Amino acid sequence: MSRKTLTEWKTLVDKQTTSGLSVVQFFQQHNLNPKYFYSRKSLTCKTASSAGFVQAQVITKQTSRLTIANKASIILNTSVGELSLPSDTSAQFITDILNGLAS
Repeated sequence: MSRKTLTEWKTLVDKQTTSGLSVVQFFQQHNLNPKYFYSRKSLTCKTASSAGFVQAQVITKQTSRLTIANKASIILNTSVGELSLPSDTSAQFITDILNGLAS
């Protein structure tokens, strides 16, 4: 077995994933040692992932629904959970809660 460059290992890894062969069949066909193949596969994946940058975006979207039940309570449903408040809860307190959830 001859020494392979990192580029050659990357090509072999790509071939193995697209070959449609089982891993054992691919190793036998290409006369590869599984130990070395997986070691080089791990190495090529690490170098490929550190080669470039990916732009990240932070998406913030807060949705809430305010329901006033029949004199029983005020129910606030958010993506985090449900909060039930007494019907005589002040508007300022509810506003503070909503502003807190939005930040």
